[in-house]
Formats: sequence, C-alpha cells, structure tokens
Amino acid sequence: MRIEVLSTGTELLRGRSVDTNLGAIARELEAVGGEVRYHATCGDDLARLVEELKLAASRADVCIMTGGLGPTEDDLTRAAVEEALHRPLRFRPALWRAIRSRFRRLGVRVAAINRRQAFLPGGAGALANANGSAPGFRLEADGLLLFALPGPPREALPMFRRFVVPELARRLRKDWDLWEGKAIGLPEADVDALVRRIVGKRATYGLTVSGGVVSISVRTGGPSRRKILRDLSMRVRRALGRRFIDAPIEEVVARLLAKRCLTIAVAESCTGGLIAHRLTNVPGISASLLETAVTYSNGSKVRRLSVPEEVLRKRGAVSPEVAAAMAEGMARSSGADVGLATTGIAGPAGGTREKPVGLVYTAVAFRGKTAVTERRFGGGRPDVKDRAATHALNLARIVLQEG
Repeated sequence: MRIEVLSTGTELLRGRSVDTNLGAIARELEAVGGEVRYHATCGDDLARLVEELKLAASRADVCIMTGGLGPTEDDLTRAAVEEALHRPLRFRPALWRAIRSRFRRLGVRVAAINRRQAFLPGGAGALANANGSAPGFRLEADGLLLFALPGPPREALPMFRRFVVPELARRLRKDWDLWEGKAIGLPEADVDALVRRIVGKRATYGLTVSGGVVSISVRTGGPSRRKILRDLSMRVRRALGRRFIDAPIEEVVARLLAKRCLTIAVAESCTGGLIAHRLTNVPGISASLLETAVTYSNGSKVRRLSVPEEVLRKRGAVSPEVAAAMAEGMARSSGADVGLATTGIAGPAGGTREKPVGLVYTAVAFRGKTAVTERRFGGGRPDVKDRAATHALNLARIVLQEG
C-alpha cells in the first residue's frame, strides 16, 4: 500500500511552525505495517494544493492530509479536494449543529465564518473532532483513499489514531517485526559498529541520534522473524551492557525510583531547569520527585544549598567540589534519598582555557556517597544544556542501579 502524507500550511514552509504530525503519523503507521512512501508540504495556495492532490492521486493508494480545515480564507483543503477530485462541496446541517453546540458549551459566540467548516466534498464522511471545531473527513475517489485531518497536532493525532490507524491496520498485511532500543553515552559510530557486527545480513537496522542518545531499530521479515529478533535484541542488549536503555532516560530513572520507593531532588545551574522539565514530563513522577531548584548565582548556591563560600571562592562555581556540595545540599535540605546537581558553562561566552565552554560537572548524592563526573559537550548553548541534562539523568540511573 502506497501512502502519502500531504502537509498544508504556509507557516510550515516559512519555518514558523514545525511539522511534528509527519513523524508521529509515519511511526504509528510503521507499527501496523504501513510505510509512508511520499511526503509533500504545500503552502496555502489553491492551485498548488490542487496540483499536489492530483500528484498524490497518481502515485499513492492513500493520502493523509493535515491542515487547512479551519474557517478562514486561507484554509483551502476542502476547496482543493473539490477541484482536484471533482467532488462539489455540500453543506452538512448536522455538522453545523455540532459546531454551534461545541461553541455554546465553551461559552463562546460562534462566528458566521465557522459555517464554512460544515461543507464537505460530495461522498465524504465526517470525522469527529473531540479537540477542536474543525471536522475532518474521509473520501474514496478515483482509486484514492483520502483522509483530511486538522493541522494542530492536539487535534490531528487523536483523530488519526481513532479513525485512520484502525482502518489502515485492517487493510495492511504486516509481514515483518521491529525491535527498538537505545544506547546512551556512546558515539554513534561505536553503536553502528556494534549493531552491524551483530545483525549482519539477518536483518536491517537504522540509527538516529538526539542529545547523546542513539536510538536503534532492527527490522526483519519472514516466518522466523520473531525468533531472529529475540536473538538479535538479546545480543545487542548484552553487548551494550549498562549503556542500554529501553525507554527515554527520564522514564528509566522514574521507573527505578518508583520500583525502589526512593525520592529525588534536583539542583540545576547550567541546565536551567531542563532536568526538572524532563522528569515532570513522566506521569506519576510526583511520587518520587520532591523538589527542584535552579541555583544559578553563587549566592543562591550558598543560601539554598549551603555550598561553602570558601569552596566557591577557591574552586569556582564550575568545579567538582561545588557540584558535589550542590547535590549533597539539595538532598539534605529536601529530605530526598537522592540529590542530583549540575554546574557548567553552556556558552557561548564565559569559557577560559582551564574551563572551556561545554565543561559540565554532574553529581549524584546517594546513601552517604557522592559520584561526580566531568564532561565536555560540543555544540551551541541548547546542545550543551540538552546533553548535560541527559548525562545527569543517566548518572542518576547508574548510581541507582549500582547502589
């Protein structure tokens, strides 16, 4: 089955918005045996949208459109489908009643322009939108199965999962399986050499890198695919050892804390709250995370964490001694079982020959012992912060696993 995703919106082409829908759609289709063969992004221009739709109809069996279903003049998906697939728009009274009812529930006056959203191409079936006013639609025309979804991910993805995935899953015949894992703290080239040696010609694999974590996917087909994947995944995990994680690092840490009924508190300097942000993205973390503090200035390190002024004066804020004092002070003041801290130079300014930009010290205090690491991260300020946060969470994981 040839699947195309057609993203619409001038804001995507101008870089004002990022198309996160595509990645989610492609990943979830792959899980049920589908593969996105083509992807196009088109601005809010009727002639170009019609052209892209005709091209999709010529080369794909399924087209999933996102965007252009709002009520304004630049929302052109309905008009483009009408012209490209020769399906005149028809007013749907039931849709208009549902739209007005939603606005009433929200206590908002419905504008006359919203009536445009109650028009759908002839033969199209409406797809209910539980998170917005724009209904989607499903249409079969000239051998093309078309799904039109809203643009905002909070509307598009729930609609995609409710209506598109189940139908395509019924039509697809999945004859392969996929295993996924992550390697942390190893360069991509090292992970590639390790996985390539193990996988050989028994399967195909792919790697992606983000923030110091290498994601691994191994895929194979045939009648023995499950047995092959079990064997390959076991060998990859064994070869990676403690470098292997099976979920985002913040989820792994949260899981370890919950399993052992431990609590954690975090003191951050150079990462500016990023560790706390990532931990609080994990549902249920409130049972383990007691508190966090961004102690950016030397004064806040002294007042909040009881870091000795003499240590700051002699060793500087970016030092292993200060990182250790921060972690210990955070654990002590909060009553947490684990204290986690970072201090470093994120750049682009502030570095010296002795302490260059990218230098980060991380400390974990646990059960009377404090582990401290020194790392030097490349890239710009966001890269240093991101990689430092990943490393800090990974150090917490290692200490928890070994302690």
